[in-house]
Amino acid sequence: MNKLHAFGDSFTWGSELGDAIDANLPRNVVRHKKRMKDIHSPFFEIPYYSLKSWGALYSTHNGMDYKCHANPGNSNNTIFRSFLDELHNISNNDIVILNWTWISRWDFFDLNDSEWQTMSPTSNSGFESMYFKYFQSELWDKLESLKVIALTHHILKKNNIKFISTCIDALLLDSTFHCPTYIEELQKSINDDIIWFENKGFLEWAKTNNYDIGENGHPLEDAHIAAFNYIKDNHEFT
Repeated sequence: MNKLHAFGDSFTWGSELGDAIDANLPRNVVRHKKRMKDIHSPFFEIPYYSLKSWGALYSTHNGMDYKCHANPGNSNNTIFRSFLDELHNISNNDIVILNWTWISRWDFFDLNDSEWQTMSPTSNSGFESMYFKYFQSELWDKLESLKVIALTHHILKKNNIKFISTCIDALLLDSTFHCPTYIEELQKSINDDIIWFENKGFLEWAKTNNYDIGENGHPLEDAHIAAFNYIKDNHEFT
């Protein structure tokens, strides 16, 4: 069976949807459960990604096996690394969904734990507070996200893999501020490949259309159904 591979953060994972039992798992638990089979079986009383997200609905509509590689809190660099990790499992008969996240999330490699860590403006540890106070900038955020998105699209096209690429953060293509020539050129290189929901990111679009939003800020089932229909009507692969 052909597969639909979905990459992203909590909006792709399906946080706060009814069948996503708990969206706030430690990353080591998320990694562990991914190795288990039949995760949606009632025998496994552990949290897992939703099958009610618009990506999962799209895979069912197309009769495809759904493979969700998203995790809550992912950065764009994490999404990029996850994509490269799975690339050998993706054929040109599959479809890839890339739901790029907030550009302000930033990754670093923790030498103490020997693993990648993601920082975000909502974190409050001392190191993260220092980074966002002294080092983070919108220009840096744009450059790093645009680079990984452009490279991901290039790899997909080179391998003749069909893909749908969306973004939650409108700052990615904003040209009002922090847009020197090198940013503008990168924006041009990905602009035609990014799908917006009526010129908005998924969250902003859901709020504008008064779809239900969970307590933790994630669009709920009606928004995902509407997003599925929007993608289906505008980007049907046959």
